Amino acid sequence: MRSPLLDLVLYHGAVLTPATSAAPAVGIAGGRIALIGDDDRVLRAAGAATRRIDLAGRTVVPGFNDAHAHIWKIGQLLTSMLDLRRVASIDELVRVVAAAAGRLSGGGWLLGRGYNEAALAERRPPTRRDLDRAALQVPVVLTRTCGHICVANTVALERAQIGAGTTAPAGGVIEHDERGQPNGVLHETAIGLIKRVMPAPAVGEYESMIVAGLRHQLSFGITSSADCGVTPEILAAYRALDARGELPSRVNVMPLRRADGVAAPLPLPEQFVSDRLRVDTAKFLADGGLSGATAALSVSYRHAPQKGVLRFDHDELAALCRETHAAGWRIAAHAIGDVAIDEVLGIYESLGPHPRGLTHRIEHFGLPDAAHIERASKLGVIAAPQAIFIPSLGRNFRNYLPDSFLPRTYPIRAMLDGGVTVALSSDAPVVEDDHPLAGMKAAIIRRDGDGVPIAPEQAITVREALYAYTMGGAIASGDEPNRGSIEPGKWADLAVLSANPLAVDAEALAEIAVDMTVVAGQVAFER
Repeated sequence: MRSPLLDLVLYHGAVLTPATSAAPAVGIAGGRIALIGDDDRVLRAAGAATRRIDLAGRTVVPGFNDAHAHIWKIGQLLTSMLDLRRVASIDELVRVVAAAAGRLSGGGWLLGRGYNEAALAERRPPTRRDLDRAALQVPVVLTRTCGHICVANTVALERAQIGAGTTAPAGGVIEHDERGQPNGVLHETAIGLIKRVMPAPAVGEYESMIVAGLRHQLSFGITSSADCGVTPEILAAYRALDARGELPSRVNVMPLRRADGVAAPLPLPEQFVSDRLRVDTAKFLADGGLSGATAALSVSYRHAPQKGVLRFDHDELAALCRETHAAGWRIAAHAIGDVAIDEVLGIYESLGPHPRGLTHRIEHFGLPDAAHIERASKLGVIAAPQAIFIPSLGRNFRNYLPDSFLPRTYPIRAMLDGGVTVALSSDAPVVEDDHPLAGMKAAIIRRDGDGVPIAPEQAITVREALYAYTMGGAIASGDEPNRGSIEPGKWADLAVLSANPLAVDAEALAEIAVDMTVVAGQVAFER
């Protein structure tokens, strides 16, 4: 049988495949891998119309997969939201917010994201008083980098009718000042009190955010990703983009079952799978975030007499998981603290066989002990942790976690050794650097931004990290027959790198450039 006419040939390089350490060339036809081999063999299969790209020794890897991100939020920071991830002090934050408020047209809300009190000179979060210094007439809401805490100014609190007598919803916290008044800081489900009065973007605005986020990922060689936790309006934007053929890459979109500020659970939407869009995984948030000390622990945090937050009543979470499981969906449950991990594993153990044979996921899986890992392995649970948190947020972990928890912080080595499938990810825009090569380096080096090792015995190898950023993500979303490795018949989703990640020192991984990104055999990004 004759090989199909090739549309694209990449040759004179190092194509990393499961079968060999590297092959010089790969041929692509109809958006899929058609042929892998030496230069002469692949070039002989090319025709007059075949595009030929001389790799000049560069390396081709499977397109990276970011198994847990928030694509529309990445795009929101790129298009309409104030990016505060590099702000170094509260005084600087006040200046930046004041300048942005001065440019805002009448009636609008000023939204920002990315502050981290551990990175601010004052070593405290901003409060209502700080934001009032910046804007007295404009409602301002700033989301902490983790996405689990926000701070609002007086105008925003008044519009949301949040006062001294306001009761926080279950799974949420309203902070108060020394006079008993709200200080503007809202945790977890309490954020819904202010979200419900904020103007929502239109579907067209969501579409622009999604495309911007996906194009950003393409520049890092990411050809597939997950948008973990979307509302019906955002899902509608994804469906519209897919119907028009305008999704730049492949996305596993996870609808939420409960949204902050919405009283009733959200219904399960229609399941849907196309070449570029997958909608068959539902998202739950069992607890809060680790860097903001709202993840649910069995002991108090180091810096304060608090143990974090469980966002759900147990019976409600169990009932919604049973409903979701029985309807044939994969469940992706955010669980970071040991209490939340124990709760989610217990619910998964109670569900019984999946009607479609799927295994469920735990997002983050931040502080499991050996027994949790053993239970997860027995269930076939897929873990989606973020090694990139260590350099980005490790100072928070060292400042907030008890000593006994630091050795089990994102224990990826133990997960792999225990037989758990790991899909590495970034949780962007929680971190600014969501480059998979930076994430690989973090999983191997395990040093925080101050150079301090965090559980270095949990380091993994470069091959394991590359697998977890490619095939691990494919398995996590159910796409392993189509992507995750460079093999004939799979989608031609590839990243062309300036150097071979398997042949450089781990310290140099983040210095490797993504020269080209290919999706379905088409060049989607070129440096």
